[in-house]
Amino acid sequence: MANSLAFLAFPGEIRNRIYTFLLVVPPPSTTTALGETPPIHPEILRVNRQIHYEALPFLYAQNTFIAHPIRLYRFPQLRRWIDPVLAPQLIALIQRYHIFVRLECDAGFSAEAARDAFSGVEELTVEVFQSQFKGSGNGVLRLFEGVRGVRRARVFGSIAEWPEYVAWLQGKMMSKEGGELLGLEGRKGIDGLDIFPHMLESVQVAA
Repeated sequence: MANSLAFLAFPGEIRNRIYTFLLVVPPPSTTTALGETPPIHPEILRVNRQIHYEALPFLYAQNTFIAHPIRLYRFPQLRRWIDPVLAPQLIALIQRYHIFVRLECDAGFSAEAARDAFSGVEELTVEVFQSQFKGSGNGVLRLFEGVRGVRRARVFGSIAEWPEYVAWLQGKMMSKEGGELLGLEGRKGIDGLDIFPHMLESVQVAA
């Protein structure tokens, strides 16, 4: 308890830097080594309730999570081999998504689902890839045309054939045209003290 009181005596700016160092990891990518466990230290969440309350948003709001290929914002993962987040109050905290899409395959989601899942998030990265075959169309990317209000949108990967379209799509996703869209209510409202699943199985919040 004395150590936690000493930690809380640090200025908020210093505590935030520590939370960032312990809980925020580089975003995922196809170049991420398979099975590589991010250098994350969630043990700090068990120190006491105040630290848990301060640190929890760093774990979820500051990290980039992989969107589910079909359910999108449901079942997000910090890495593809790490168990997904299931608690709605934790999913509501997530504001940065990375989604992998294949050009030569039909997507398992609709344009409306993409709109409702990603409109208004802090960051959306769409990583596009295809197999060795050439000539795939951009139909999968068109599913993101209804997304709005993203603060930072990035589309990259196998996009060399449509540079102008990709630039337009990124701008469209970052625009506010059309106003607030429906479908996000279920992601609002944060309560409870749930923490990151499985990676934190042994972590208990101190009284």
